[in-house]
Amino acid sequence: MLRALRPQSTRFSLLAKRAYSVKPDVSFDELNQIIHGVSRRPYVLVDVREPSEVAEGKVPTAVNIPLGNVAAAFALPSKDFKAKYGVDRPSSNEDTIFYCRSGKRSQNAVDQVEKVDPSLEIRNYRGSWLNYSENALGNKSLK
Repeated sequence: MLRALRPQSTRFSLLAKRAYSVKPDVSFDELNQIIHGVSRRPYVLVDVREPSEVAEGKVPTAVNIPLGNVAAAFALPSKDFKAKYGVDRPSSNEDTIFYCRSGKRSQNAVDQVEKVDPSLEIRNYRGSWLNYSENALGNKSLK
């Protein structure tokens, strides 16, 4: 009987560990500090919008991985990830921050990547591009 419970127990402890290590959403102020080097924590900022949306503007330092490619991208070995996206594959010692236009797709990306690689420190910039463009660029007409 103990053998039957062990996989569930291990699964539960992994889920419990992940639940306690989830970081809160990133605010505009925090993101601004991160991308301008005020925060010393290493990070990778991922824009999950489509390339046509990114062409209208993006947050500095972001790499574009459209939502439809996110799970496959984060399943790639590090060498292949870097070859395809031009940046190192995120690791557990840095924040991986997702954003999109309004925050819905980026939350979807967070959910996908948590399943592919639960070791990563994954965060969502819930305000996303609309919030960033309004606060950093003063563009209130995007809504």
